[in-house]
Amino acid sequence: MKKVWITLGLIVTLQPGLATAQSLSAIVPVLKGAYAPASAGCDVAAAAFIYIEDNDIGANKTTGKVKSVKRDGDTYVLDVLWVEAGSADAEGDPDTVRIEVEDARSFSFSNTTSRKTLMKWCS
Repeated sequence: MKKVWITLGLIVTLQPGLATAQSLSAIVPVLKGAYAPASAGCDVAAAAFIYIEDNDIGANKTTGKVKSVKRDGDTYVLDVLWVEAGSADAEGDPDTVRIEVEDARSFSFSNTTSRKTLMKWCS
């Protein structure tokens, strides 16, 4: 995991144009990549990051498989199955994730166990 962050850091540092060339997520209209709480900045521990990918969302060492997405304006409600690394889908925990898009690089994230947090794009 640490190697991934080092690699991402080097790519963003050495090739800033690549970072801005990232495409929008297919889940919600935010850039694909890593996000961190705006109050802590991008230097927070990796466990605080949320990852947005094409069809998946991730937090900590857990992958969220998006089962459905409902849209209401700039708010998206995702039915997610959280699956820890190395586990089978049958061991996953269902959850509801709410994302309120602020702009192309930030959103408010909340789910059944966390308070709403403003997340800012880091990669």
